[in-house]
Amino acid sequence: MKVADYAATKAAGSSSESLEDTIFIPIVSVASLGFLALLGAVGAKAGGADIIRATARVTFWGALAMIATAGIRKLFGAVV
Repeated sequence: MKVADYAATKAAGSSSESLEDTIFIPIVSVASLGFLALLGAVGAKAGGADIIRATARVTFWGALAMIATAGIRKLFGAVV
């Protein structure tokens, strides 16, 4: 759903999908995981650790934290 379509839908009074769920959450999630992977690699390089293992570890636990946050949001209907 494009931003202009979303605005037209909102103006018409229909709220079946929110722009946040369709556009922003996936973009922010993917970008966050990408930057977590980058920071894991930089940290591993700086510390002399294995870059692949460190990147995988940071990305995995970051993804798990985002999944837990999304689950809490769905469970309680709140933005966290």
